[in-house]
Amino acid sequence: MAEKEPIRVIIVDDQAIVRSGLGAFLMAYDELHLVGEARDGEEAIQLCELVQPDVVLMDLKMPHMDGISATRSIHQHWPDIKILVLTSFREKEMVQGALDAGAAGYLLKDITSKELAQAIFQVYQGKQLVAEEAAHTLQQAERMEELADAIQKSSSSSSALPELLGKHLPRIFPNCQFHIRIFPKQELLNYPPQTHLTLPETAWEVLDKASGPQTIFPGDDYPWGGKHDPGSTLILAPIRANDLEQPLGGICILHKDEIEDPSSYLQSVQSLAAHISYAIERNQDQERRVSQQKVSQELLSAGRIQTSILPEKPPVLHGWDISAILEPARETSGDFYDFIPLTNGKWGFLIADVTDKGMGAALFMALSSTLIRTYAAQYPTLPALALSYINRRLLSDTHGAMFVTAFYGVLDPENGRLRYVNAGHNPPFLLSGQKGKPVDQLRGTGMALGVMEDASWQQKIVKFSPGDVLLLYTDGVTEAENPYGNFYGEQRILEILRSRRDQTAQAIQNALLEDVRKFTGKVPKTDDIAIMVVARKKE
Repeated sequence: MAEKEPIRVIIVDDQAIVRSGLGAFLMAYDELHLVGEARDGEEAIQLCELVQPDVVLMDLKMPHMDGISATRSIHQHWPDIKILVLTSFREKEMVQGALDAGAAGYLLKDITSKELAQAIFQVYQGKQLVAEEAAHTLQQAERMEELADAIQKSSSSSSALPELLGKHLPRIFPNCQFHIRIFPKQELLNYPPQTHLTLPETAWEVLDKASGPQTIFPGDDYPWGGKHDPGSTLILAPIRANDLEQPLGGICILHKDEIEDPSSYLQSVQSLAAHISYAIERNQDQERRVSQQKVSQELLSAGRIQTSILPEKPPVLHGWDISAILEPARETSGDFYDFIPLTNGKWGFLIADVTDKGMGAALFMALSSTLIRTYAAQYPTLPALALSYINRRLLSDTHGAMFVTAFYGVLDPENGRLRYVNAGHNPPFLLSGQKGKPVDQLRGTGMALGVMEDASWQQKIVKFSPGDVLLLYTDGVTEAENPYGNFYGEQRILEILRSRRDQTAQAIQNALLEDVRKFTGKVPKTDDIAIMVVARKKE
């Protein structure tokens, strides 16, 4: 009967002492025959081509070419050669990478000579072997991926995450207790519920400042004081967001046995922290989106209410042409205008600007508009007195939180007389119908409303002649910026007014608005714009 041929083996390792030890081990077995040694992956491929071994004992971390790359190449070229990885690394990426590359087995270097010999015989016979520790690493990684997938598919409600963690973590980290917290003091999970794992607040404070995970072995000193009990291992890890220096929270895992090599656990705990961080940030993003949607809806509603406060259309007065428009920069506006019917056929004309933006300015605008209408009706021929009462009410009702600039005039359409006050507002332009006459600016006659309780305003009078045009505006026009940082200014308003003086009030208003848009180009609008044009028709 023919004698059975020995299994032909090559050794691939960058450490000479390891190659020497493995060579001596092989010589102790008649069934095993050493046919070559290599120091890296490149030499291993060349050696396989020369001697065609039955089994390759392959290290992973080597210079020039690593073991996984060499395994892949050997398996592609000589699929009958069995590759048995022999390494110190048990990380999931290493184990899975080697098996995916075509390794028939994955063993750790702490095995005995007898176990290694049995493994060589088994892989030669076509069996696949994975060290128990490496298999546990793969199983742990697989279960971690199941948790990640469950988080990805779950709702972004705050209750979903604790339920998922309570379901999956005992399978990923058996024989462990967990305490997970979102800083500062939101409990995410404390498992098992019957025997809570409790850390002192000083421990969470230490974890809040930790740069990475840490392992506390039996008898080790706690960073917060005291010693860890024997027989168990404590692993702590911060939960970090990608763009934040401070941790979002912390993870505490108490393994009820002593862990000799915690590296695989640390890697899994870091992976867990990353998944929890993703879930927390997703939940927070969803809460922010819901909150922003709610605010947007409220702002849109406020904008509609605010629009309803404005007059639907200008008054139709015999011998007069009137137009007005408001373009908010946001959903709501701090600018407003009004046409107020008064006694004896007179009309109040108002344009105003609250010195703020957003919801607060919108509310202040609504209050100011109501007060102006109320006191304008009470003092129909005394706009300065009306403003004094409005000013006191604004200060008493809002405690000086905001103020408003305003131009308010009372027009007698019969004789063209305009009795007005200017409370710190941009001066309107009064253009005469007679060419060559200078343009009048109706400058301030007192300070803005809502600044000082004892403020007063001087009342002035101008008279419209046929063909005269009054243009009122807010600072959203003059302070509109172009891409070069230049302001629109008053001079451009005058140019539009002079060039369109013989056109309708609406045509003048639209021309000014269009010119502002052309001037600013694609620069985002930052301020509201209100424009009013009051023209006395030529006879």
